[in-house]
Amino acid sequence: MTAHGLGHLTRVFGSTPITAGDGARLLKAKQDQVRHGNRLGIPAIAHEECLTGFTAYGATVYPTALAWGATFDEALIESMASAIGADMAAVGIHQGLSPVLDVVRDLRWGRVEETMGEDPYLVSLLGSAYVRGLQSAGIVATLKHFAGCAASQGARNHAPVSIGRRELADTVLPPFEMAVRDAGVKSVMNSYADLDGMPPVVDHALLTGLLRDSWGFDGTVVSDYYAILFAQQMHAVAADRAGAARLALTAGVDVELPQTDTFSTISAQLSRAR
Repeated sequence: MTAHGLGHLTRVFGSTPITAGDGARLLKAKQDQVRHGNRLGIPAIAHEECLTGFTAYGATVYPTALAWGATFDEALIESMASAIGADMAAVGIHQGLSPVLDVVRDLRWGRVEETMGEDPYLVSLLGSAYVRGLQSAGIVATLKHFAGCAASQGARNHAPVSIGRRELADTVLPPFEMAVRDAGVKSVMNSYADLDGMPPVVDHALLTGLLRDSWGFDGTVVSDYYAILFAQQMHAVAADRAGAARLALTAGVDVELPQTDTFSTISAQLSRAR
C-alpha cells in the first residue's frame, strides 16, 4: 500500500482499545514503515476521531455535541476543542475528523447526538468555535458531512436527499460556509447521501464550484470512509474503481479515506504507463 504513496494513517489509536503511550509507539512504527516504503521518504498524515474528545483508551471524554448546543457558549466550546487538540498533538496526530455541522430536523436520524441541533445559526457559531479551538492546537479540523447528510429521506443514514435550493442555502450550507470563511478550516469531508441524485463525492459544482471557487476554501477535501467506492457500488455512477476515482479526483477530492481503495488503481495504472 505504501509503494504508490499513502496519504493517511487511519485511527491508529481509535481502531482498537489502546493507551496513548502504546498508540504513540505504534504510530511511530507505522510512520517509519510508510517513509521507508515510498521513494521520497514522505510520512503519512495521521487522523483520529475527536468529536467528544480524542478517541483513545483512557483519554478524556467531553459532553455530546447536543450539550454544546445547550450551552450557547462559543468560548467554552473553543476551549474544549483546544484541549482535545492538545491531547492529539502530543502523541503525533495531525488531523481530527470533527466537527459535525449537520443541521438536524428529524429526530429519527441515527446520528442526532453528533449534531449541535436544529438551528443553522447556532450550529454555525459553535461549529466555527470548535474549528478555531482544535486548529489552535495544531490539529487540522474536518467539517462533516458536506452536505445534507442529516436531511435524508425517512431520516435513514445514506438515504437520498431531496431538497430545494432555498432550504439547502438557508439551512444546510451556512455552518460550512462560516467555518470556511470565518474560522479558516483546513479540511472538509463529503456526505454519503446524494443531493437530488448527485453524490457529493463526485460533485464538481459542490466541491470545487461552491466550496473552493465561491467560498475560497484552500484546504483538503477528504472522502468519508469508502465514499468513493460507494460511488461505484451504491450510487452506480461509475463502472469500476478506477472510474470512481477519476470522478472523485475531477470533482475535487484530494484524499481517499480510510485507505486508497480506488486512488491506488490510478496510481498503479500510471506506474505501468511509465
